[in-house]
Amino acid sequence: MLLAVSLATGVCAQGVKAEVMNPDGIAAQIAHGGTARVIVLLNLPFVPEGTLSPAAAAQQRAAIAAAQEAFVSEVLEGSSSRVLNRFAWTPSVVLEIDAPTLERIRRSKRVKAVEPDQLMQPMAPAAQPVSPQ
Repeated sequence: MLLAVSLATGVCAQGVKAEVMNPDGIAAQIAHGGTARVIVLLNLPFVPEGTLSPAAAAQQRAAIAAAQEAFVSEVLEGSSSRVLNRFAWTPSVVLEIDAPTLERIRRSKRVKAVEPDQLMQPMAPAAQPVSPQ
């Protein structure tokens, strides 16, 4: 989930287009375990909600939900893959996918980026080990 936040923030705040990562690592994980957890950032423009009026934020959330639904219908139909989480404020979806679904994700024009869903280490200075003095 933290990765989705960082992906979304980086794309929005910096205006940098995220690249679809080389999914070979995801394919290897699927080959080893049968499935992989991924975070998919959809190719839908959005802005941080704090910069929007309540009405515009609600409209953006509705657009995100519609884009997520269209994407899920496109890539998960007839597969054993499943949705683990849909984010309301960013056009991202967390999926558990199989190999055929990875291929559909690769081909989808709705996808801006895909990353493995991994546990990330905290970045706060207080979370860093303290060295003895």
